[in-house]
Amino acid sequence: MGSRLVPLLACVLLGASLAPAQTPAADGIELLLARLEQMVQAGDRAQLAQLLEPTLSPREVEEFADNIFQTDVLRAVVRERDRGPIEGEPPGSAYRLVVEFFTETAGRARIVTTLIGVRRPEGGAADSWRIAGTQGLTSVEGLYRLRINESVQFAARNLTIEAEDLLLTLQEGSVFPVEGEQGITGLVVFGRGIMRFTPAPQTERGQLRIFSGAETLTTNFDTAFIRVSPSDYRRLISPTSLTAVAVNPRELRRAQEVLAEEGPKSFSIDLTELSKEVWYLLPPAGDFLAEVRTRRHGNLTYSRSGAQAEDISLFERERRRTIALYPSAARLAARGRSFNEDDLRDYDVLDYNVEATVAPEREFIEGRARLRLRVRNEALTSLTFRLADTLTVTGVTSMEHGRLMPLRIRNQNSFIVNLPTPLLRDDDFTIVMTYSGRIPPQDIEVEGVQVSGQGGGDDPGVAAFMTPERNFLLSNRSYWYPQNPISDYATATLRITVPDGFGVVASGSLNTDVPLRDLVTAPAGRVFVFDSSDPLRYLALVVSRFVRVAESAVETASGDEVRIAIDTNPRQQGRGRALMSSAEDIVKFYSELLGDAPYESVTVALVENELPGGHSPGYFAMLNAQLPYSQVSWRNDPAAFTGFPDFFIAHELAHQWWGQAIGWRNYHEQWISEGFAQYFAALYAQRSRGDETFADMLRQFRRWAVAESDEGPVSLGYRLGHIKDDTRVFRALVYNKGAAVLHMLRRLLGDEVFFNGLKRFYAEQKFQKTGTEDFRRAMEAESGRPLERFFEQWIYGTTIPRLRYATTIANGGVTVRFEQLGNLLFDVPVTVTIVYADGRTQDVMVPVTERIVSPTIVTTGVVRQVQVNRDSAAVAEFTADR
Repeated sequence: MGSRLVPLLACVLLGASLAPAQTPAADGIELLLARLEQMVQAGDRAQLAQLLEPTLSPREVEEFADNIFQTDVLRAVVRERDRGPIEGEPPGSAYRLVVEFFTETAGRARIVTTLIGVRRPEGGAADSWRIAGTQGLTSVEGLYRLRINESVQFAARNLTIEAEDLLLTLQEGSVFPVEGEQGITGLVVFGRGIMRFTPAPQTERGQLRIFSGAETLTTNFDTAFIRVSPSDYRRLISPTSLTAVAVNPRELRRAQEVLAEEGPKSFSIDLTELSKEVWYLLPPAGDFLAEVRTRRHGNLTYSRSGAQAEDISLFERERRRTIALYPSAARLAARGRSFNEDDLRDYDVLDYNVEATVAPEREFIEGRARLRLRVRNEALTSLTFRLADTLTVTGVTSMEHGRLMPLRIRNQNSFIVNLPTPLLRDDDFTIVMTYSGRIPPQDIEVEGVQVSGQGGGDDPGVAAFMTPERNFLLSNRSYWYPQNPISDYATATLRITVPDGFGVVASGSLNTDVPLRDLVTAPAGRVFVFDSSDPLRYLALVVSRFVRVAESAVETASGDEVRIAIDTNPRQQGRGRALMSSAEDIVKFYSELLGDAPYESVTVALVENELPGGHSPGYFAMLNAQLPYSQVSWRNDPAAFTGFPDFFIAHELAHQWWGQAIGWRNYHEQWISEGFAQYFAALYAQRSRGDETFADMLRQFRRWAVAESDEGPVSLGYRLGHIKDDTRVFRALVYNKGAAVLHMLRRLLGDEVFFNGLKRFYAEQKFQKTGTEDFRRAMEAESGRPLERFFEQWIYGTTIPRLRYATTIANGGVTVRFEQLGNLLFDVPVTVTIVYADGRTQDVMVPVTERIVSPTIVTTGVVRQVQVNRDSAAVAEFTADR
């Protein structure tokens, strides 16, 4: 992994400087590295000894030379990344350097990162600096140039290229191999082709039907770009379908254009700082990528990637729509349907410390993030971080290694930091990153409601007069700070600077001991500091012209106190003050249901918008205040509850428990957040507005669930409605059907068991990412009954049960016969309402859990009518047997 440690580098470092020392000694070190660069480029190992101290042993010299020299080097770059003094050495006489060696040959490139100790004799000249030792070494290997072989072209007839669930057939056309130093790693094909994609899972076939009109996608294509591992090429391509022909210059140029356009989209690394070339990684064995230009559906990308939990995908690039995403047969057999994305993490972030200056009017941010992390893998030589592509990483340092180099992964909102020495399992590591750039605000999208046409505004000038006060939201989909690619729980401190006149609401409790104006670092702005001692899934902030209009504190069921604050845009101060009583009541109510409140404070940020909606990161809830003369209508939306004006604050505050304190382990489990928050909002509606409002919400839950269930199962998460760009489908199923499922479960188990089960689930999973199976086990433990079938049909299935019923009225009793139609069996709690001649009503819950259920209900008077599912509590279709 690296050369031996020498005494000079065994000394304790005083600390990593952020820039080379500006002294005459610095010129000598630069000269040393420039000479070393010339030697590496020339491959002149024999001259290396001139730059080394004679105390280095021959073995140490040989190891160092083997690591930095390559044969046939066309270009070399030796880059000093960081410099720090070494304790115990006279000032200015010895430094520890982090140095990167970039070498490229005709077909390959390599980056080596290592620690180098340099020293000069006391009073020595600028050219007397020598390398005194090296410590550790890591490298980025396998960077390749790709090219079209200009001397090779094939004519193809009925060429077939297969991957799991995909068949590409080039009926007639031309083929150009894409070559790297390791062999053929891809193809450019064009001509008359047919693409056939048939996903194995029934759920994915349903999504494909929405996209293409059929459960198998069959479409013509004229161009395809294929990437595979060189070791897979011969297995995938039959040479009998190819005939060598003379190279056609026009078609060659076309193939080169396809490579230039499609190639950098995948398996490429941005090395702009070191090289102007485009450098590629080789796909691992078993991986497969096809960029297919179809006539009907535009550019489609099929991918089989072993690094992903769901390793097969079909993606439409122009509209950025995921058409299919699922595990391969082998992956499914190995791990089962359920998975935890945390299993793919290389490290845990323990704490974030983020300082950012935000210019909302320019949509610009300058940030510095310090992350304290712990390694989960056996060894790590590089760290991957998520950060928006629009942001430039301007510096990466660590206390252990000083300045390091970030490598951007193209089109992935990610970058890699290569380390000079490996990190081992359970190692703690602190890294500091600075960054800046333009970043657009996040649209709350699915947290809001759907625009359904123009409203009734009569004056066209009203909209301009009532332009909403702008707000600038950076949250979980913005990637506005360097973060773990797979979200995890961590504590955090945020120090946010904004221009005068603006305020900030962010993740954490506002630290009121910090002056709003920082005369040292931000003389033209206001500084807000937020501390979160309780773990968060992600960090968020919203900047706007805020006024604090109310503050309060409520005691929760656990005896702890939760501080509540309301910040609003200036025109919304009256609305904001009116929200406080609801916010207090909601927080107290939810804490009674679950036993505590997860965070010590919560701030409601009331901002202006054309549509209502909300977003709720940890410690705060952002609510849209719809303008009184808004030109849009939102009545035809799953989240439009006109009889419950507190719906949005009730739903968003519920996310402090469901979605934040309790996270979801992958997108299939989003209903644990949204469905639970929706149901808790309905519970609060019942408490604050009465049974009639609660019943109205149940009817709406059922109506949307029945109407949209054929769009996919609840477990499809954010992908519901994604293909049609209709977020109402997501809310209809993940929000409303998810809430209806909880209510049906409550009715089957009874209130005591259900709410005790919720408390058990919350207590067991608090500050963790969880899923349906964990919830099922908690409910089974509390109820003592199996619930696998219940969750299988309601969460993973799309079918709405059909029940036929008949009623028989006799003296002293009513018999109701239910029969489930179709092949599947459901657990359906059905309310049977007995209406007596004197106007009384009697509700009886009948658990329909078998094919035929025929209970007799004892009556207490003359029965005038029998009604089934009058309360809409059962998500089912009923037909009377006449």
